[in-house]
Amino acid sequence: MNPVSTPADRDLVLVGGGHSHALALRMLAMNREPGLRLTLVSPDSLAAYSGMLPGLVAGHYTLEETHVDLRRLCQASGARFVRARVTDLDPAARRLTLDDGTTLDYDWLSLDVGATPDLDAVPGAAAHAVPVKPVSDFHYRWRSLLADLDHRTDELAISVVGGGAGGTEMILAVARALIDHGLAARLTLVTAGELLPGYPDAVRRRMARRLADYGVRLCTESPVRRVEASRLILDHDTVAHDFLLWCTGVKAAPWLAASGLPCDERGFVRVDERLRSPADKRIFAAGDCAAFPGGLPKAGVYAVRQARTLAHNLAAAAGGRALRAYRPQKRFLSLLSAGDRDAVGSRGPLLTVAGPWVWRWKDRIDRRFMARFDEPLPPMPAPAAEAAPHCAGCGAKIGAGALGEALERLQPAVREGIEAGVDQADDAAVIRWPAGQRLVQTLDYFPAFLDEPFVFGRVAALHALSDLYAMNATPHSALATVCVPRHHPRLQGRDLQRLMAGAVTELNRAGCTLVGGHTIEGPELAAGFTVNGAAAPEALWHKGGARPGQCLILTGALGTGIQLASLMHGRARGPWLDATLEAMLAGNGAAREALAGLGDLDGTRPGACTDVTGFGLLGHLLEICQQSDVDARLNLETVPLLPGTLTLVEAGVTSTLKPANDQVLARCEHHGVATDDPRLAALTDPQTSGGLLFSIDRERAPAALAALRRHRVPATQVGELTVKNHKASATMTLHDGGPC
Repeated sequence: MNPVSTPADRDLVLVGGGHSHALALRMLAMNREPGLRLTLVSPDSLAAYSGMLPGLVAGHYTLEETHVDLRRLCQASGARFVRARVTDLDPAARRLTLDDGTTLDYDWLSLDVGATPDLDAVPGAAAHAVPVKPVSDFHYRWRSLLADLDHRTDELAISVVGGGAGGTEMILAVARALIDHGLAARLTLVTAGELLPGYPDAVRRRMARRLADYGVRLCTESPVRRVEASRLILDHDTVAHDFLLWCTGVKAAPWLAASGLPCDERGFVRVDERLRSPADKRIFAAGDCAAFPGGLPKAGVYAVRQARTLAHNLAAAAGGRALRAYRPQKRFLSLLSAGDRDAVGSRGPLLTVAGPWVWRWKDRIDRRFMARFDEPLPPMPAPAAEAAPHCAGCGAKIGAGALGEALERLQPAVREGIEAGVDQADDAAVIRWPAGQRLVQTLDYFPAFLDEPFVFGRVAALHALSDLYAMNATPHSALATVCVPRHHPRLQGRDLQRLMAGAVTELNRAGCTLVGGHTIEGPELAAGFTVNGAAAPEALWHKGGARPGQCLILTGALGTGIQLASLMHGRARGPWLDATLEAMLAGNGAAREALAGLGDLDGTRPGACTDVTGFGLLGHLLEICQQSDVDARLNLETVPLLPGTLTLVEAGVTSTLKPANDQVLARCEHHGVATDDPRLAALTDPQTSGGLLFSIDRERAPAALAALRRHRVPATQVGELTVKNHKASATMTLHDGGPC
């Protein structure tokens, strides 16, 4: 994906992927405000739809069916996605601080960060209870519990605290899941007041009957005074628990009140009828994190209805138009899951319905809601014709103001041997080089594959450093080459600052000093680095040092090119891209450190080494074979792939470099591997910031793998090198199964 940006002059940042923001983002995309750039910040790529959470726990739905894929939504909406958690808000500076230590500036801000169970209200709850939010953490622990129960023979005690809709639906969903898994447990629902406060009596009676049918013990008017490791202490009783779920008493994220914005007694942001902060006209809030005048229940039905007003007002505020008031509905349809495919519904005090048909009704409503996020959006508008042509050559450089703003808050680490660099106004960097060392220098430059400058800056730096690590060189210094999209200079400065912050993070971690660079503006974000490294001549690794009989070891997994191509094909999935970015951001510094630490005794050092990048695994393996005069056998069964890679290949998703890279297959023989095997696409897939491929003596391979594991580097033995058969045209043999 090459994100070509429509010129923008204002940043609207949406924090949180709640119901209001997910819907508002689609609405903003369908009626785009000229010059307004959208950014969504969320700690997770998947956002749970609360209405389907009980069905997920009960086993009626999959995780994908119950979550909005925020990465995919942002791509379809033309919005940037920043996977991070906000830790601080400075309204005066219009700046957010993220949990990775970076900052994100905005012109307009919208908050939809929800609420979390307040575990601090009861002593011991934080230590022993599992909150239902964030859903990703809860779901992981719930699945782990089910897996653990399969191996237990004793009866488990599961308790849920909270007798509102969330807690009642949750205990019934848990009961249903246990029955379906053939497991037994003692279930208890504890609530400080009555069951389902605020609901009609008929709803409470029907849900109480369903609790009884599932054998759930109901403790009403029983506030929890203390939580211990295996029991709840109530006023006049105790309740045992092995697994405790907390579904009551919510609180706001602490940074909201710490920002100085007016908040209510629980820390939720006060808003007026236009969903805007009364203290700052540039900040809006919706969903559970907003404190609406007169108060509203923390219920998803309000967040969904707020989305239309929020989307209109954000665009109108940015465009200088009149805002609308949000009018909460006085009555709404309430549909409560009742464990099995059964539900109880009500609308007001007089209408109550129940039964399997109500669940089917609820299921249709929920699926229709989620289907909105799979509906295609209007195509992105082409960039407007520019009033004046942009210069090429040095005229394409960005202004000194934007450059100065970007570099002002960065503090590159000063390294011995750097006489003059980015902190001085000279025309070039001056580097003293140690005597007896070899200078190892490399350059990489490529367009951005996602519109998130900080992450892209990290990957671009790691990709450049990888060539040094593949030769066992120690990084020393770097020069940057950056192309920034044609936005307002203020936005250019923001992008450049985040990109360089990401790059400097990785360069400094590698002990590498940024000593200068060059910036231009153009149609898309792009970056590259010239990196210098030092190495003793005898310590260098090369592609030509492999010997027959050595094993081939690959660090990391394949598939980054296919995963990034999925963005262009509209088939990207948030969790798959998360795994892909995690792999690219791992870099090869730890792998080089692990291998360099093995020493040269008895052939423990790599025979040949290269990093797997643009030519794919087979292309780089061919280079080793040709330069070392050996053949290779590759075991497809052991080659690791990133999650979702084969699914994408089978759907026809491949990199644009595939035809060129596939030419290497003519140098391969197939033993038990079909010519249309989808794994072949992964073997020729161009990798961005890919792992290392190296050869090592067979008896030393276990020591190398153990060292890599100690450095937390995933590594796999994928093949072996053989004596060159000079009469054969094939250099590499692909087989499926069998030891190295």
